[in-house]
Amino acid sequence: MEEWFRTFFDKLYYETYRPREPEERNEEEAKFIAKVLDLPRGSKVLDVGCGYARHAVYLARMGYRVVGVDLSDYLLEIARERIKRFNVEVELVKKDMRKLDYMEEFDGAYMFFTTFGYFTHEENQEVLRRIASALKHRGRLLIDIGNKYQIIHRFVVRGNVESYTWWESGGYIILERRRFDMNEEMITAERIFIKDGALVGRRELMIRLYSYRELKFMLEKAGMKLIEACGDYQSNAFKINSPRLIVVAQKCLC
Repeated sequence: MEEWFRTFFDKLYYETYRPREPEERNEEEAKFIAKVLDLPRGSKVLDVGCGYARHAVYLARMGYRVVGVDLSDYLLEIARERIKRFNVEVELVKKDMRKLDYMEEFDGAYMFFTTFGYFTHEENQEVLRRIASALKHRGRLLIDIGNKYQIIHRFVVRGNVESYTWWESGGYIILERRRFDMNEEMITAERIFIKDGALVGRRELMIRLYSYRELKFMLEKAGMKLIEACGDYQSNAFKINSPRLIVVAQKCLC
């Protein structure tokens, strides 16, 4: 499963996730990002892990100058087509987020829908450091991840470190086995894709989980101060049983 993210975000990912992401949802989430970052129109914003520019096109339409960074050739090609279709300007860059090399260029940045936690703890910390370097003084970062407390609670209720589910999307049946690794505090998952009765692919992923306190500490270590935490996309305050942990941090001289 080493470097799983290099092959995970491909055609199978897109064709099974895209039907679950209607444009109404994409636009509402983009409005949420704009609202929570609270930056004036015209601000330059970095979309870290932009995928197929799901939110970037709407932010560009709102008047933000967006740069999208991703590692997936497949999703970046879809993003280029999407940008043309929306008739907006979004700069796309193929880059590993661990190797971001911008210096005080952006007013804001965001990592949406569990784009943080792909690597070792040290590498995840490095990602935050590099994003902080990319931000101007007092620039803002939004991170949206699953609530670690809620995720662990689901495994506790089941009384098992493994769970099995199946779902249908895009003409596929997806069988998924999830496991909670207590030593690393991460979720690992294996997905089996079936189409027209035939096995067409397997994919694996791993996401390292972080609590509010852990993420706050990491942001401070990177030179940012956590200034707000929401528990959902309706801007409700973060609670221990919230479905999401959505934090906004500001670059500071701390």
